[in-house]
Amino acid sequence: MARKVIKDTKYCQILNQGKVTDEDYTYSIEKIFIKAIKRDEIRFSLYKDTIKTAERYIPRSLDVTEKQLLQLIKESINAGVFSKEFIKNLSQILNKK
Repeated sequence: MARKVIKDTKYCQILNQGKVTDEDYTYSIEKIFIKAIKRDEIRFSLYKDTIKTAERYIPRSLDVTEKQLLQLIKESINAGVFSKEFIKNLSQILNKK
């Protein structure tokens, strides 16, 4: 079964995205396929609308508030970025408190 690709670049294919947007940036957690090593990975990304293009990738660290991070994780889970196994393991870790 072929996977749906949101965006294809030289480096990777973006497969799923959870996004949160504010007045300046779009924050994203993405499932990507790295072409050179043929492996799925999770990427935390930052995008900014520019004159040339909407949601231009900004190669820098992703700095968000705890509230934004919670929203971003929720959106990413709903968008299918994380596997069911990952969510199950995360749930187990969170419930050990």
